Amino acid sequence: MTTFNLVAYERIGMANPVPEAAINEALDLSDLKPGEPAAELGCGNAALAIMLARRGLRVLAVDRGEEMAALATGKVEAEGLADHVRVIAGEASEIAGSEGPFRLVSALGTTALTDFEALASWIAPGGWLLWGDIFWREEPWAHLPRGGLDYDTDAGWRGRAGRAGLELIHARFSDDGDWAAYVARLKHAVEDWAAENPDHPSRRRVEMRANATAAMYAPENLRTLGFVLYLFRKPE
Repeated sequence: MTTFNLVAYERIGMANPVPEAAINEALDLSDLKPGEPAAELGCGNAALAIMLARRGLRVLAVDRGEEMAALATGKVEAEGLADHVRVIAGEASEIAGSEGPFRLVSALGTTALTDFEALASWIAPGGWLLWGDIFWREEPWAHLPRGGLDYDTDAGWRGRAGRAGLELIHARFSDDGDWAAYVARLKHAVEDWAAENPDHPSRRRVEMRANATAAMYAPENLRTLGFVLYLFRKPE
């Protein structure tokens, strides 16, 4: 079934309001070396997994959705990186637990992966966690849907990681320009798809979801929520 995520992720590249340059800036602070194992959990369209592979890492990319994993596989193959990125469909917690430990675990915008004790257990001593998600700047407004998602404040995320024994090395907060670029990518992806598929039975549903997502991340709502990227280190 065609969904908003499949339509958008096929076309947008990085599926969150974090520029590639910001991710590379964080990773440059690590001691990761080519050939070392990494896990990209909730890989979506594999944009981050591809970045990690280009840095020379051996990447296991995991997504719970079969269709999204197929999309990720296609992206990896199109980049000629099939020998460097292995894509698996399944539950990240089960796969990472059996395939690890890794020198790097990355999870951006997955929301389901907020158990820092589990995340830390999949990282080798001296290894790294690149993690990012939405955070609350203040109590959410009534019109912002939480949908049962386990968002926290910046202090809350840091506290969870610290209690899991992870050391904060770097934090980077997405700014208004990052958000505007991300929303524009989403909207343009759906607009282009809709123009190419005017009679698709899912067109109206996909467009409605795109509009709702853009409204949620409108500038006035960014006073309440933001996106933060962290780099943590697991002690030796």
